[in-house]
Amino acid sequence: MFRRVIGMLGLVAWLTGAAQADPRFCDRPVRVALFEYGVLYRSDTGDGIDPRLLEALAKRTGCQYEFVVLPRARIWTELERGSLDLATAAIPTPERRRFGYMLPYFRTRNLALLRDAPGSPWRSMQAFEASSGKVGVVRGFRHEAAVDEFLAHVRSQERVVESADVQENLRLLQSGIVDLVFAQPVVFRSYLGDAEMAALRFLDWVPKDQESVGAFILSRKSFRPEQAQAWDQLLSKMIKDGTVGKIYGHFLPADMARESVFRGERPTDF
Repeated sequence: MFRRVIGMLGLVAWLTGAAQADPRFCDRPVRVALFEYGVLYRSDTGDGIDPRLLEALAKRTGCQYEFVVLPRARIWTELERGSLDLATAAIPTPERRRFGYMLPYFRTRNLALLRDAPGSPWRSMQAFEASSGKVGVVRGFRHEAAVDEFLAHVRSQERVVESADVQENLRLLQSGIVDLVFAQPVVFRSYLGDAEMAALRFLDWVPKDQESVGAFILSRKSFRPEQAQAWDQLLSKMIKDGTVGKIYGHFLPADMARESVFRGERPTDF
């Protein structure tokens, strides 16, 4: 019921039928922001890894959610203000940790996607950086450290074109408005068909020791430290008992589902 409602309205929905809320986790309904992001959340179906994980958490905490679907950049503003309580798929950064608790659950890597033009000289990040090519970026997104450093440089040369979401960013690439975008396989495979992918080159420009980590971010204005820690302990338990991996397996091939589960160190800044 709750996934269908989100899909139809695309704005606000309540998750109903949850048990009485456990005060260790929440004192009131939790306002949650989702955003269009491939297997993590699709607005046309109202389904994805993120809403299913949140549903599993609700069954264990008794917390109710008020869902909103927002552009990524606006999510950060509202979390910092405290008008949002929780958001998904957040890449931890020092700036975001100042206003939110980061609870990692997902890991992946960005690939460089380029139009497969004949004679294209762009075989490395350095070659592209030295050119006049343009890059498409989703407003409010962060990436691996090497990619963000690269984007800061080309942005200083006014070679970055911003978009509101992943789909628009991919359209900029396909239409030739930009020459390059960075995207994750778990995301772009949701929007590109076989023929569309055949028209692109996919290059791994990210250093092997870097990856993108997706985390639930809980607003520090909405949750007490001990509540955020309780959420993280529950999420960690769900990772260890296979609940998280099982949810991933509904949306990803088995090998990709296994690789996408975050099993690294848990946060300590509660």
